[in-house]
Amino acid sequence: MTFVNLSFGLILLITCLESLFTLWRSRRKRKKLLAQWGSVVPYEPTRIQKWRSRLRTLCLCVAAVCFCIAAARPQWGFKMERRQHVGVNILFAIDTSKSMLATDVRPNRLELAKMSILELLKSIRGAHVGLIAFAGTAFLQCPSTNDIGAFKAALSVLDVNTIKRGGTNLSAAMNMSLELFDDQANHKQIILLTDGENLAGDVLKTAKKLASRGIVVHTVGIGTPNGSTISLPTGKGIGGGFLKDPSGKVVITKLDEKTLKSVAEITKGFYAPLGNAGDGLQVIYNLALKNLPKESFESLEKVPIERYGWFLGAALLFLALEPLLYSWKPLKKKGKRA
Repeated sequence: MTFVNLSFGLILLITCLESLFTLWRSRRKRKKLLAQWGSVVPYEPTRIQKWRSRLRTLCLCVAAVCFCIAAARPQWGFKMERRQHVGVNILFAIDTSKSMLATDVRPNRLELAKMSILELLKSIRGAHVGLIAFAGTAFLQCPSTNDIGAFKAALSVLDVNTIKRGGTNLSAAMNMSLELFDDQANHKQIILLTDGENLAGDVLKTAKKLASRGIVVHTVGIGTPNGSTISLPTGKGIGGGFLKDPSGKVVITKLDEKTLKSVAEITKGFYAPLGNAGDGLQVIYNLALKNLPKESFESLEKVPIERYGWFLGAALLFLALEPLLYSWKPLKKKGKRA
């Protein structure tokens, strides 16, 4: 269960509890004052009246708690809804192959790419964003959505183990985008973040296919032309060290700018190196995305279900029950005749 307005509900609950506590203290004070006057005979309620008073207090307390929970807007479960949006639709495709562990940029290629995307999101508020992870094959990590929180959560868990098949297949990520973009959309933008080492698939042929469908691919090169070794993580049975090829030679991974520039040129996109500071994405934004006209599009989204109605109904029920207890009388048992 999650709450949309948890802080508001807690403040309201504290206020209600303070009011009930103040009422209880005033009643106790009134009872003591009456007991101090010798000329006044203190009123002593019957056992039934005491129970009625306790039940009324309980009804008020439960109603107050239910009302506060309803005000906090509890949600659990999800439903799928079609929603209309106006904005720019951008699909990120990020390389998660082992070469992205190279440390020729800090902390490594993959982490710098993720941090750069998070920074770019501050500039494209209101955009519709999706995420593809790729290595030897491609996987839709996050469908296109305007829920930036969900997108960030999907991005944060990306690592080199997201795709089990090793290698780098740029074509797989680009082909997946063909299924994700609406053919009626006027501006279909992909930002491809990779070191450019394409080990499978005919990437230039795929780029021409995307260009024929009006899909623009902006490429962002991660790493340096001089390259770097690939540091393997420690733990989980992995001894660390550097990645080696089958012959036992340490692998050196280099940024392949030529391939990335060709892909961008074929699809009428832009190429920019990510750089050590991760500002390459901002360059792409300024060149290609900043002045894109917004358009209307529809998406199928997972929407949390509001459940405040249950608690609001319970609060009203207990409030309606409380005054009825004033006149409630227990049924008298019939005595046996002698």
